[in-house]
Amino acid sequence: MAEDTPGIPSQPQPPASGPMRWPEWAEDIRAVYQASAAVQFLIHGERDVVRFGDRWLPMRDFLYRAFCAGKKVIYYDLSQGITWPTEQDCEDFQRFAGIYARRQGLKAPSIPIDPREAIPMIEEWLVTRANAVAILDYVEKFLPQKAAAYLTNDEKRALITVRRWAVDPRILAQNNCVFLLTDALAEVNQEVFESTSRVQVVEVPLPDRAERLRYIQYLLALPAEEFPQAALGPGEEPRDISLDMPPELLAKITNGLSRLKIADCLRHARHTRTTVDHALVAKWKKQSIEAELGDLVEFVQPKIGLEAVGGMDQQKALLMRTAEAMRQGRTEVVPKGIMLLGPPGCGKTFSMSCFAHDCGIPFLQIKNIFNKYVGATEANLEKLFHYLEALSPVFVFVDEFDQTYGRRVGSDSDSGVSRRVFAMFNAFLSDDAHQGEILFGAATNRPDLLDAATLRAGRFDLKLPYFLPDEPTRRAILEVTFKNTRTDHAVTTLDNAVARTGGYSGADLREIVITARRQAGLEGRSVVSQEDLDWAVSDYIPPGKADPDTVRYMELLAVSLTTSRSLLSDEHRALVDSGKLQETLDDLRTRIRLREL
Repeated sequence: MAEDTPGIPSQPQPPASGPMRWPEWAEDIRAVYQASAAVQFLIHGERDVVRFGDRWLPMRDFLYRAFCAGKKVIYYDLSQGITWPTEQDCEDFQRFAGIYARRQGLKAPSIPIDPREAIPMIEEWLVTRANAVAILDYVEKFLPQKAAAYLTNDEKRALITVRRWAVDPRILAQNNCVFLLTDALAEVNQEVFESTSRVQVVEVPLPDRAERLRYIQYLLALPAEEFPQAALGPGEEPRDISLDMPPELLAKITNGLSRLKIADCLRHARHTRTTVDHALVAKWKKQSIEAELGDLVEFVQPKIGLEAVGGMDQQKALLMRTAEAMRQGRTEVVPKGIMLLGPPGCGKTFSMSCFAHDCGIPFLQIKNIFNKYVGATEANLEKLFHYLEALSPVFVFVDEFDQTYGRRVGSDSDSGVSRRVFAMFNAFLSDDAHQGEILFGAATNRPDLLDAATLRAGRFDLKLPYFLPDEPTRRAILEVTFKNTRTDHAVTTLDNAVARTGGYSGADLREIVITARRQAGLEGRSVVSQEDLDWAVSDYIPPGKADPDTVRYMELLAVSLTTSRSLLSDEHRALVDSGKLQETLDDLRTRIRLREL
């Protein structure tokens, strides 16, 4: 949850039509509380403005208006200590503080900030007052996720106290309630909300399309001078917002943005007199999501499609059909995940970028979510999943998958973080609700390092092998590389280059073209000649030539895991049919290990 943004108007305007409706998560809280099934609620996710009748309120104000009518209310966070929404609440708590001070043998009452003093005081208030509500904000700051051995005694006391509230019969009997607010569930000590705690965990999602449209229409109907946080300079005239699309389309393309971020975008457009078009929204969306997710993802906008991939015609055809199904919304035929297998430099990452372009949906490349601080890695992954669900449909790509999420680590060297990440990732990947909405892509050259649970059907349904190119494919790659790199050339034949590059990868072939262009440029020429290309072929030494056994091993690993016989060459099919594939893999593995000794 991001910090509440001041200045969002809470007065009714413009008027809303129809009966008051609360968000689904708020209705769930009401139902659970009315059934006396829980008195303590841990709310996590997006702290956006929330609709309350004809008003849009910050989260804490919404909770106060929705659930605290006729009740005594206090707020607490580590920065401000104990505060109150009204003067009456202040007076009531001050009277309680005097009584509490006498019971504790204190000389004078005080309103503490430190949780060592504030938490016990709040507990006494909850068990001695009827119709009371406590709203505790940023609870991860005083109830942090740590292994028990690393908790301080003060943190342990706070943890035990807050856990006790959820099961204290006095709190339930007096119709009291506690709200705990946090940015990320994974940052809160899991003992607070484990299955035996009776704490109700509530996720606040990013707004869906209908909710975004409702808020956009609300903003567009506001007078310019009353727009949220729209400070006008001296003598400055209010400005209108210029849209080059209907509000319905704007609501569609702002998926993944909170209401506050949408308001920021429109405010920026109004202030700079910029028309709100697709380019502005795409730029704002990229900046907002990357700022929110930090270094977790890269928001990529591919410029070219699969037609730019040389060779691998069968793999391309399958990916093109999948991209077409994504564009048409035929989610039932879209795999949950696509894994590309094969040696380095064979075009796996490039193919995934081109595939995302053809799908016509946002493309996120996951970077490193692991963090040295306890609980931060799980919080990163939770935040990532939260945004992926809001961004759907979306294509997510993980390169070098075997190095990050695909392995189940057995040791406790990282306090179980790797195991928890593995479990969280696989659970998200196998969720049927995500099929055709959140499509995962992964690339690996060592699928033997992946856990079998990750490779099973229902997670990565489509496994495509990428091999070192044969002669026709090498020719196609060289041709398309000249085109993709916009290299002017006077090459009359590729026969020599194709014949002399057996065992080269696609990346090697691209490097040959770049080397030829560099050679021409160093001699003051802008056009690559036949001699430049032939020289580059003879001069270049591919990295894989030094270790052909490892490259062959990676190729056969791809063969062993592919999900389609039609994607294999005659040689590879013969290995599979003869039953000699595993024997060959074992022999290569032994030779590689012996060489490493």
